[in-house]
Parts: sequence; C-alpha cells; structure tokens
Amino acid sequence: MHVKGIPDGIYGINYLEIAGVAMHFIPQQDRYQMTFMSSLDDLVPPDHPVRIIDAIVDSILSASPEKFRYKGQRQIGRRAYGPGTLLKFYLYGYLNGISSSRKLEVETYRNIEVIWLLGYLRPDHKTISDYRKDYSNHIAFVTREFRRFLKDKGYIKGQRVAIDGTKVKANANRDMLTMEKIQKRLKKVESSLEGYLKQLEGNDAYDDIVDEHDLGSMEDEGTNKVLLDKIVQLQRELETLKDQEKILQESERSSLSPADPDARLMKSQEGLIPAYNVQIVVDGENKMIAASEVRTEANDLGLIKEMVDTVTEETGRPPSEVLADRGYCNVDQIEEVEKNGDTTCYIPEQETSRTKEKLRFRYDGEKGEYVCSMGKRLVLIQRNKLKHNSLADVYRGIECKGCPIRSACTRSRRGRIIHRYHNQVWRDAYRERMKRNMSRAKASLRKGMVEHPFGTMKYWMGMIPLLLRGRKKVQTEMNIYATVYNLKRLMNIEPVENLRELIGNYEWGIA
Repeated sequence: MHVKGIPDGIYGINYLEIAGVAMHFIPQQDRYQMTFMSSLDDLVPPDHPVRIIDAIVDSILSASPEKFRYKGQRQIGRRAYGPGTLLKFYLYGYLNGISSSRKLEVETYRNIEVIWLLGYLRPDHKTISDYRKDYSNHIAFVTREFRRFLKDKGYIKGQRVAIDGTKVKANANRDMLTMEKIQKRLKKVESSLEGYLKQLEGNDAYDDIVDEHDLGSMEDEGTNKVLLDKIVQLQRELETLKDQEKILQESERSSLSPADPDARLMKSQEGLIPAYNVQIVVDGENKMIAASEVRTEANDLGLIKEMVDTVTEETGRPPSEVLADRGYCNVDQIEEVEKNGDTTCYIPEQETSRTKEKLRFRYDGEKGEYVCSMGKRLVLIQRNKLKHNSLADVYRGIECKGCPIRSACTRSRRGRIIHRYHNQVWRDAYRERMKRNMSRAKASLRKGMVEHPFGTMKYWMGMIPLLLRGRKKVQTEMNIYATVYNLKRLMNIEPVENLRELIGNYEWGIA
C-alpha cells in the first residue's frame, strides 16, 4: 500500500493508492485551524426538542421565582449554579436515560446539546447530586406546573383514566434485617463491648503500676487509643441496631433494609426484593401520566380511592371512568368512589376457586336466610362481624350433611359459611354490571393505556432503577420520570415550533 497526499499528517488519509488504484475520500477538517460561528445557538437546530426543555423551565421559573429559593442569595463568595440550570439538566438527562450525576457531569464536556442547554456551564457531580437530593420541592413544583399546562391545553382531560402499579427495586441489597437477626447482632455487639471495656480497665491499672516505677507508658497509651476507637465504633453500631429494632417494633414489620428503611420486601418477577410500589394514573386522551405516587404497600387492594382522589386533585375534577386490574377490586372503596355520581369504575372482581365452581346462593329477604343451589338452608348465626374492614352478617348451612356436592362447597364439618355485607345489594349490582360485555370491553382498555408508560420508564431506568433512598427522595425521581415521559409524548404529538408558541403564550404561575 502506498500513501500519498497527507499534508503534515494532520488531516487523516484523504488519498490512497491501493494495488495501483487511486482512492479518493472526503478529507477531515484541520483540527488546528481556527473557525468562527455567529453564536452558541448555531450548535442546535431551531426545531430541536432540547429547546422545549429550555423554554418550559425558563417560563416556570420566571412566573414563580419565589418557589425556587436556592443558594446564591449572598453577594460574597463563589457564585452558585442557578436552579434553572440544574432542573434543565435533570430533565434532559432522564429523558435520555442518564440519571447518574457522574455520567451527567461527563455530558457537560462532550454533548453539544448539553453545552447549548447549560451555556458552557459544567457543574460537578456532587453539585448535581445534591440538588436532586435536597431540593425535591423544586422538582415537584415543575411537575405540577407542567401537568397543569397539559390539562389547560387539553392534552390531559381526566375523563377516562387507568390506574396501575409496578414494583421498582429500591437502592438496597436483598439482605433484609429481621428481629431475630437484630437481636442476635445486639448480643454479639454487647458482648464485644463488655470485653473491650474490661480490657481497657486492665490497661489503666497496668499504667498506674508503670508510672510508680518510672517505666513510661507510651506503648500502652497507643493500645488504649485503639481500644477506645473500637468501643466508640461498637457503641455507634449498638445505637443503630436499637433504632432498627424500634422501627420494626413500631411498624409491626417483619423485615427492614439497613440501606433504605422505607423500602419493603415485595414480590416481583425477580423474586422477593426490597422495593417500592410505584402507582401511576394514565389519562386516556393522549396516554399521559396524570398522577404518580410512590407507595410502600405491597398490595394494591386498598389504593383505588386514594389514587382517584390524587388524580381528582391534579386535574380539578373527578374522572368519569376509572379502569384498573383485579388487584384493585376493593368493592367498599369502589362504592365510595362512585358516591359522587360522576365516576364509574370498571374493575373486574378477583376470582376464587369457589366462584369457579359456579355454586349459587340466593338470599330470601322475607325469611332472612340463604338457600343454596341444592335447596339447602343457611341461617343467621352472627351479626356485624368485621371482615376485610367491612361489616357483615354471618350465615351457616344447617342442612349440609349428606349433600352430594359438599366436598366442592366446603371443608368445614359444621357447614358452609356465607358472609352477607351490609352493602351486599350494591355489591351484587356491581358484580352484575361487570359481567356485561360493555364493562369487560372497557376494562380491557387498561392494558393499552398503562403498560407503555411503565415500559418506557423502566427502559430509561436501566439495571439500577433508583439512585436515591427513602420514600420522599424516590418520589422525586419518579416525578422526573413522569415529567419527561409526558414531555416525550407531547413532542410526539405537536411540532416543536407549535409547542414553543404554546409555551410562550401560556400564563404560567396563574392557577
């Protein structure tokens, strides 16, 4: 191979003669040649999505500066980075799957879009991390204001909503503490502490003897210092263990994560892991997230009313239709939600093995007793029993002996038990409503609304979903994810130029 036409070795190869054939390539620009541009703004095209992040954050901060009290209030010392700079940086980072503060710092040196967005500012990773950790109120306010913008502009209507939750692994390992482990460790620490204290007392006695004979005690003073350091370390561990023991006793929990005490042991596709139950409410108009909340309950059964209340507060009105899966079917809460007269829930009931057996029990209001599908009677044996946080009357079969389908109906030797709730009439009506084809069709719409947001956010999260610890800080992370998801949906719906006009003409800060 013969190489020709390489001026000073700085352009790269632009001309090659290979096997006698001349090859021509586009030459690189000289790295040492000075270039000029009109402004930093020329680095980013006018219709680039990063301009939307810039416009939204600037608009929110300009309209409500009192909500963003931050460093930099004093006129002496080194100036602080403005909250707008860090808010834009986080929105851009999470939108592009970059949540680590160290990785974000690297982007300030090599990413043209970040250089444009931050105007050549390069905050270090600690500054970036501290802002997310210490100023969750700033992020929460931007999340609320952006959702209000989406609602006012009709992108979120709050008429049909779907509710769902997913388990997100906490920033903690699987080695959870139990009361047994804590008490075992307490005994070991207390025993070690007692031994070190006795050893320290022995050394002090030896020092007194050494002083009387003028032999000096420099070596023993060093030994005492090592012992004191160990004692202090064990005392701190002892206090931590007692605090953890107190948390378990007061919360009546069976396990506790030392790294993140707010996280709970939850069942997921990866088995039992320390996690949070992340709930979202997705609006049916444009599949945007109308509300999001981080919960510590492993079960969704008691969350339907709270999530409906949350989205009602966010949108300013109760939704017309609420869709959710079987895990949310708490009939008492559904009745409470529908009491406003404006909301209808489409949440399938949880099936049981007895339901599948197609056994039928008819209530005879005149006699005040049940009759089963085999014609056997069940009579009242107890009133006002608390079952699943709801009052019920208890009926028991008195003619179950010798029934041909008894083994499929009950295993009790005393007869089949039926609980009749005080709102049983409403429960029966709801059950019949959910059997209709229209109700089933509406309930099936849930998957198409909620699974895409969760899939997208988990893709952005990667192998390490959460970087912060504690429910409040995890809520901050989910606020960012929900905001950038809505932002991505918005930019897929509207051209950038239209959005810039909408953002510029909107009355931010006026609720």
